[in-house]
Amino acid sequence: ITHRFLDFWFLGGASIVVWAVMLVGQWLRADSQPIEGRYMQLPATFGMLSLVCNHPHFIVSYRFGYGRGYKFILRHWLSLIFVPIGLIAMYALAFFEWQHSLTESSWVYSFNQIFNFLGLTFRIGKNANMGMELLSLSVWLMYITVGWHYSKQVFGCMMVYAKYDAYPISTTQRRILKCSVFSVALFSFAYLYSNWGSLYSQSTPMYFQYVPLSSIGLPKECYYIASVATIFFFGAVLYWVCYRNYRQFGKLPSPNFLVSWIAYHLWLPLFPQKEFYLMVVPFFHSLQYLPFAYRIELGKVAKNQWYYANVSARLLVLLVIGFLAFEGVPTALDRHFSTNLHQVTWFFVTAFAVFINVHHFFIDGVAWRLDNTEVKKGLFYDSV
Repeated sequence: ITHRFLDFWFLGGASIVVWAVMLVGQWLRADSQPIEGRYMQLPATFGMLSLVCNHPHFIVSYRFGYGRGYKFILRHWLSLIFVPIGLIAMYALAFFEWQHSLTESSWVYSFNQIFNFLGLTFRIGKNANMGMELLSLSVWLMYITVGWHYSKQVFGCMMVYAKYDAYPISTTQRRILKCSVFSVALFSFAYLYSNWGSLYSQSTPMYFQYVPLSSIGLPKECYYIASVATIFFFGAVLYWVCYRNYRQFGKLPSPNFLVSWIAYHLWLPLFPQKEFYLMVVPFFHSLQYLPFAYRIELGKVAKNQWYYANVSARLLVLLVIGFLAFEGVPTALDRHFSTNLHQVTWFFVTAFAVFINVHHFFIDGVAWRLDNTEVKKGLFYDSV
């Protein structure tokens, strides 16, 4: 993608090293004030790093989704037109009908009767008003799509390097790999839901930026099923992909093929190291994305005397737009409308962040298909 050595670190190698260091530090921090102090600096550190890594990775996806012409946009109207309009409409309803009481709505009772009939404990209307309820449901939607998105990105990393390495992957093996990464996503979501209080140092109810999250009634069995599935498909990949290919073709998978998959399993909250899970993992997910963006986007820049100035200008624009989208614009709107006073929470800061995360999932779902001509040309022609 960039260079085989650098790709290893971008795709997950660096996160594995940081995970190991932080795990060792976790065992020592209780008896060492300097080490504990370093952990206390992590929120500020990765908050700053998000400006140069996390935010740009979201913004560049809009370039890939909406920069391929109106025909591409219309062909993928569901992800590129319907989803953003639907999300904007939902947040407009939440903002302008913030104080509308859901207990007075007959449709809420009808939906809850359906959930009760299906044996689900999830109920609409746990929050006092419509605005808070819609924000709460959108946050859960974000967490669901984020895990799915992480899995698809890891799977994409593996497929790209299988192509680079001429490493054979059959249809059955692709399905096993997909089952493996999606089981990791399910386990991560189930763990997050079951251990929210210990991860965020909160008692019930659960909160996200002062938004009380409604219980979605996820059965405890999901956690155990996801745990078994993660272990089973980890072994299945080792046997049905790595071992079978070695026995049939005499080929071992390259470190670059495996590193994103191994790192993804270490991104799980398997050990009591919540700082890594909550702060470091999003950074390394974004870092994993950037080499692909670099390969596709910079391949379009003319190699003339203005090349470096052009690249620098593009990077600067990404940084500025990322800051404005996540912090500048929503903060200004919250201050103008005093939402923290009237609505208890920073409405626009929450809405912008959730909107971009959810929409990013849908954009990447159509922008990074390996059968797309632009992606295929950018990644596989003149491969490094």
